[in-house]
Amino acid sequence: MKKFLSAFAGILLLLGHLAAAQSVPPADGRTLAFIPNKGQWPAAVRYSGAVPGGHLYLEPTGLHYVLLQAIGHPHEHAASRAKKALGTAPHLPAADSLVRGHQVRVRFVGADLGTPLVPAEATGETFNYVQGNDPAHWATGVTSYRQVRYQAPWPGIGARFYENARQQLEYDFELAADADPALVQLKYEGASRLSLSRDGRLHIGTTVGDLTELAPQAYQTDAATGERQPVACRYRLHGEDSTVTFELGRYDHHRPLTIDPTVQFSTYTGARGDNWGFTATYDAAGNMYSGGIVLNNSLTPAYPTTTGAFQIAFGGLIDIAVIKYNTAVSGAAARVWATYVGGNFQDFPSSLVVNSQNELIILGTTASSNYPTTAGAFQRTFAGGTAADPFGDAAVDPIYNVARGTDIVVTRLASNGGSLAASTYLGGSGTDGLVPYDKSSAARQLPQNYGDAFRGDIITDALGNIYVASVTASTNFPVTAGSFGTSSRGGPSDAVVVKLPASLGAPLWSGYLGGNAADAAYSLQLDASSNVYVTGGTLSSIFPVTAGAVSPTAPGNVDGFVTRIAANGASVLSSTYLGTSSYDQAYFLQLGADGGVYLLGQTLGAWPVTAGVYSNPGSRQFIQKLSPNLDQRLLSTVFGSGRTTIDISPTAFLVDQCDRVYVCGWGGSVNQDQYATGSPYNVNGYTHGLPVTPNAVRTTPDTPGAGSDFYLAQFTPGLSGLLYGTFYGDATPFTIGDHVDGGTSRFDPRGVAYAAVCSCFDAAGFPVPPGANTYSSTNGTGGTNCNNAAFKLNFEPQIAIVGADLSVCASAGPVALTGSPAGGTWTGPGVTGSVATGFSFVPSPALVGVQTLTYTITGVAAVCTATGTQRITVTPAPAAALAALPQATYCLQAGVAIAPIGLVGSPAGGTYSGPGVSNGQFSPAAAGAGQHTITYTVGVGLPCPAVATRVVTVAAATAGAALTVCVGSAPIALMGAP
Repeated sequence: MKKFLSAFAGILLLLGHLAAAQSVPPADGRTLAFIPNKGQWPAAVRYSGAVPGGHLYLEPTGLHYVLLQAIGHPHEHAASRAKKALGTAPHLPAADSLVRGHQVRVRFVGADLGTPLVPAEATGETFNYVQGNDPAHWATGVTSYRQVRYQAPWPGIGARFYENARQQLEYDFELAADADPALVQLKYEGASRLSLSRDGRLHIGTTVGDLTELAPQAYQTDAATGERQPVACRYRLHGEDSTVTFELGRYDHHRPLTIDPTVQFSTYTGARGDNWGFTATYDAAGNMYSGGIVLNNSLTPAYPTTTGAFQIAFGGLIDIAVIKYNTAVSGAAARVWATYVGGNFQDFPSSLVVNSQNELIILGTTASSNYPTTAGAFQRTFAGGTAADPFGDAAVDPIYNVARGTDIVVTRLASNGGSLAASTYLGGSGTDGLVPYDKSSAARQLPQNYGDAFRGDIITDALGNIYVASVTASTNFPVTAGSFGTSSRGGPSDAVVVKLPASLGAPLWSGYLGGNAADAAYSLQLDASSNVYVTGGTLSSIFPVTAGAVSPTAPGNVDGFVTRIAANGASVLSSTYLGTSSYDQAYFLQLGADGGVYLLGQTLGAWPVTAGVYSNPGSRQFIQKLSPNLDQRLLSTVFGSGRTTIDISPTAFLVDQCDRVYVCGWGGSVNQDQYATGSPYNVNGYTHGLPVTPNAVRTTPDTPGAGSDFYLAQFTPGLSGLLYGTFYGDATPFTIGDHVDGGTSRFDPRGVAYAAVCSCFDAAGFPVPPGANTYSSTNGTGGTNCNNAAFKLNFEPQIAIVGADLSVCASAGPVALTGSPAGGTWTGPGVTGSVATGFSFVPSPALVGVQTLTYTITGVAAVCTATGTQRITVTPAPAAALAALPQATYCLQAGVAIAPIGLVGSPAGGTYSGPGVSNGQFSPAAAGAGQHTITYTVGVGLPCPAVATRVVTVAAATAGAALTVCVGSAPIALMGAP
């Protein structure tokens, strides 16, 4: 069987300011058609295709983009709709104004200009061109195609152009066995600027918008299994000549290789009924699990369950609904499975996690008496409780009134989503799993953000044990003898922390954690010794803190807390309050590489800010790092808009293996006036003014001066700087914005955000960014109600950026070495210097050849260390000789002509220069009198030219002017030169 290697380069036009007319797409969604040139275009064009903002021409030399300035349309975008609503017509160019254009060429360097261009997959459509008055340039009945392939622009390499499944232009380089990928060189001509961003994308600037080529990813396909095996790949930009090549890691040159765009994921569930977003998680393969609720609105089917799923029928009133996505693909294949999980009344998810068996574990809250449980589970009957109003608006819609109280539920789904592996209730006679809120009370309560009622966390360990952090109002919650908290200490609620076996049988340990007022636990983590850290909120003045704690007494108002519980659940090892005299609450907890305890929360007080950290003074979101024993404050800062209002409700938090810190949350109109209408502590605000970075997905909020958006940020280790900040979600102005109705989402430890979203009242407003995969790009309700949207966002990795490869002469001086981020070290032959003084490469005859130098940024762990390489080619200093002229001195005499003297240099092929030198000859007359240097140079323009010189003198005798003198005159001095 013939072996071949194929390299695919995913290319995407991101023309944010370019417009293109759209026709109704065919059944498969593709619209791009390649039309052959039958005389209607200049002869150089072989095929043409319409792209956003203009046209792409396929020519023998490569690609030719012709892009035009956008012309606004009254109904083109949401911004125009908003302007129309405000009575402002969108701007249109004057009828006699010029429309700007810009051309960019991408030349295939060294390509065979005679290679055939072969079309494939006819569209079935034909086109007619009758332009101008010259019939020679008319063309009728022109067929069109979905694909065009350059057969072999380089030896053994083809290039195929087509529209991918995401309706984006893509071109693939297909390499035969043992073909050289280094031959693929793309030279950009006409661009205003070329740059590589830290996420690996190539940005091509034009005067009418930007082109962006997504960072390539590479993989090989295993012939036996069909599985993809990743191969390291990145663009290399050669700035000196605007050329781009691919740089690949190790791979099997005898198997196919694919280079493809970076994969992200953004989607609706497409549910036809009201489907709200609560919680999301991931598995080791990068699949995404999104959980929410479906409300009973009599639509069948309301939710896109899959055949063979555990529960395909709606249970009643409000059900949990969970969907698993394969984020590497788009369309129907992206839905791996989807199921309801619920009973006859209200069911809500709070947190999701996947164990080592790829089983999804759900932490939830239920009012159903028939919630599905399994044989051998710890608690199979509903214990109930008192009525609750989790959203604070049951008076408006009774469906939200939990009249029967609630229990915590823990459910473990089989990896295929088709059955229950284990499931149990967990509760007493009071309401469990629901942070209590009494709308009729003026007293300060724990909930501050919409959805706070359903906060909680669930994690697993390597043995499959399950840990739960939640809340209970039960005085008979199932705690275990000898645990850290065997009885309630009063107040309307206590936090509870429980360790369960994988079978969800009797708790291994369980205890109350609280004081004399309301307490709730929101987040927990395990340290290396399996001790449990838990954080949350408290109104208790006698919360169980330990001696030496960083904050041993209640600061006042609502406070945060963090507690370390022994691995056996028998005792509290350390515990502290967190806060100021105003409202403070800690929502998430993470552990750093050094065991430090990081907290994310909200504050309305004067939160402490330590020296040297990134900070937005006056902001209301805090990050703090405490020592493992909770007795020292190591780092502390605030971030946000700097306004007096809270910007976001946190939904996910991560400290990765490199101690980079990640934050995700949302804010805006839904988070206002929800729990505390008219109260003095209703200070939830908008997202406008949150810090963003130039490489953000979106740099502005959906509504100028306000904003109801998701927000994500990444901070450097030590919180010393902001690496990344972006808005995300439906960008339609003056809407309620995307939000979360309860529960929490997660970051993958590699720095990938997985978030569930409730996106409402827009048929297709939730963004599917260029290059992202999606299951459904539309809200299944048509925009009349809400859909559980979800997104997976890859934060940029730690990378080391170095200069372009170069060549130097062995006799050249030191070459300065630079790398980004600063502070790294250079190693390799010829490298000298230090971090303090800077590094240089010193060429020498001993280093002739290619020298590979390495720039290293050392992280807090081996996995965090990043390297970049720069290749410097040292060229030997060649020898050149210039033969001596026949004479060292030439005399110029009036009336005597001196013929030009031929110059002889070696090796042949060099260039002569100097006074009087022309066409390889030296003319004394042209040089004139004086001492002159003649130079012979071999390799002009090369890094290492060879030079030889000769000095020649040209003399010319001159006498003074003629004189007339008288006999007997005094002696007269005679003048002459030289």
